[in-house]
Amino acid sequence: MNSAHLRTHLAEVDWSTLEHAYGDAGDVPGWIGRLTDTETVEESLHELWAAVLHQGTLYDSTTPAMESIASLLGARGSADAESTAWLLLMFADAVHGYEQVEVDDAATATIVRSARESLPRIASLVRPLISDDGSEAAAAALLQAAARTSDSTALDTLSTRASARPAGQVEQACVAALTTLGVDVSAVVADADPGLSMAVTLTRIATGSTDTADLDALVAGWELAVEVAPNIAFGVANLPEWLSEANPTASAHVLAALPTPDETTIAGLVDVVIGSRGNAPAAIRRLLALATLPGADPETMIAALRQCPATPEVRDSLVALAENVTAGATSAVGSSTFDTDARADAGVALLRAGDNRWARPMAQALLTNPAGRSLMVSTSASGRSALGYALVREHAPSATMLVAGIRQALRREPPADPSRDGAGHLVELLGSWPAESAAAALPEVRELVTVAPTQVTAALAAWDDTAGIDRVREASVAGDASVLLALARLTRDPDDFRRFLDTDLRYRESEVLAHWPDRTDPRFLAWCRSLVGAEPATADHQREDQITALRILGDADPGEAEAGWVVLRGIIDAGRGPIEYAVELALRWRAEQLLPPEMRADVEALLTDLVVTDRKDYNGPIAKAGAVAAVALLDIGLTLPGAPARIVKVVTRAVTDRHARNHGLRLAERLTAAPEEVRVAVAKALRPLLDRDERFDCSGDIAVEDDRARARLRPIVVALETA
Repeated sequence: MNSAHLRTHLAEVDWSTLEHAYGDAGDVPGWIGRLTDTETVEESLHELWAAVLHQGTLYDSTTPAMESIASLLGARGSADAESTAWLLLMFADAVHGYEQVEVDDAATATIVRSARESLPRIASLVRPLISDDGSEAAAAALLQAAARTSDSTALDTLSTRASARPAGQVEQACVAALTTLGVDVSAVVADADPGLSMAVTLTRIATGSTDTADLDALVAGWELAVEVAPNIAFGVANLPEWLSEANPTASAHVLAALPTPDETTIAGLVDVVIGSRGNAPAAIRRLLALATLPGADPETMIAALRQCPATPEVRDSLVALAENVTAGATSAVGSSTFDTDARADAGVALLRAGDNRWARPMAQALLTNPAGRSLMVSTSASGRSALGYALVREHAPSATMLVAGIRQALRREPPADPSRDGAGHLVELLGSWPAESAAAALPEVRELVTVAPTQVTAALAAWDDTAGIDRVREASVAGDASVLLALARLTRDPDDFRRFLDTDLRYRESEVLAHWPDRTDPRFLAWCRSLVGAEPATADHQREDQITALRILGDADPGEAEAGWVVLRGIIDAGRGPIEYAVELALRWRAEQLLPPEMRADVEALLTDLVVTDRKDYNGPIAKAGAVAAVALLDIGLTLPGAPARIVKVVTRAVTDRHARNHGLRLAERLTAAPEEVRVAVAKALRPLLDRDERFDCSGDIAVEDDRARARLRPIVVALETA
């Protein structure tokens, strides 16, 4: 295909029968056509990336779109050749990503196969660019390697350009592509051009080499490698990050050997820790050594070590580093800035590790940092939240010094931007502790009733602070439902509860269900029925409220169970959200015989179907659904349905899914009493998860969570193998 054929090709494809991320792909030809105009090329590239390659997803429109784009680019018709070439490299990267995972869906498998088969055609279409200069020419060379083509024309074109002198970006990309394709380039680099030699070294390492000569050459030529790496590989933001992903073993050796590591090198060592179980010890040793250097930046090292498994050495280092922090800082994400304090981050890491020393650095941050009431703390490698909110989620226990620190923080001047004020979250933390533990903070909490009325009144109600009723009553005039509920909890006046029920309770339903005192109140029960409705709610949190309401109704009147079964069944059948709570309630009703025989039988049939048939959402099969159902069947004494292979899939899918892991581990544990055929099959599937170098996908601190999951999984696998 060439530019003369582009319009014909676009017309030959029935785009209206294809789809992209936003539906009908009929708009794709227009976007491709506008790539030729300098005024519209940027917008068109964005639309194409967002629609036909949305977050690396492949659609049936993706391959024909990319082939058309390649034709346009190869004919030098794009008004932004560099960005257009990058879009094609992103496509190739997405295809290779799909090839690394199991694709169960037949339609998706067809799309992936078509995309893979298109890469040689795309490589051929852009090949003429290799004779040009600039990033698009280098990208065209890399696309030859991405296509994994052994086409003699491609190899000749790459070799010819690689031999050109003086060598630059494009020549480096060409020798990298040839090396990736397994071609001997010794003759090309015989003149010892340093850039070409480094391109070959980096490519060999990227394709798995841990040869000592290559690693030593990379350490010795690190500064040159930083310049060369973006020319020879797609998406190199910085060399340590790319190296850690491409070859963790090489990365651990090289990054640990660099004499004067900077922040990007330290981040690369962290990437090794969270990406490779086997290479983590060497990277951790280097990080611990760096933390003891006289010039070590405590903030940088705390941020690094909190991502490491919480060994005694790591915890001791966090404590020591926190003692060297004397002030807070600010960080930025985009146009937003927020207040930070490395002592608080160290405290969260120690708390998660169960180390009792966590409260001291946390209290020091709150006591001495002028921005103490607005601090944000790290909750993952890339996520932050308000300090009080994070500690509530971590179920932080009370401590006298921490109460003193929170009191000091609450007395500070609020930030100029009210949205940055974390006082309400700190009050919520205080309210999560027993009244006697937080009693000293009562004066500060009461004074904040106008600043954070929801959290303050909830805390006063939790502490049964009847002396604060007048303040809460004053705050209730605004009509906030949460404040009215706090007032009712304090006064215990039925009229106050009913007044609260007359307010707008959207997004407050959980509070009503948790704190309504009289579970036999007819008006409350009528409200519960309205909350349940006739079908499952749309949002998961609403479904959880429906389940709680159904439980309350069933407790008040056994006849409500039969009436509510249709909603509860729908929640279970969907397989998503709070399915574990829905199944728990169904089993309870079944055991108490609150359901008629046909509905009790339906419970068993539904659970069986969940095990043998996948439930799906936009991400694919819902791992939690099958595992929850399987455990439930075992709980009621039934045999798991399906062949051993199906049970293996249910278990492994759940264990490897961060949202379903606890259910998968529980199921695996229960299967130690299963028939030998099942035990052997499950053990065989789970053993590689323990032995592999790749860590489990996790939601917070990856290495920490992975170590915990593996510690829990290991005895289960041993039991399966030896039972």
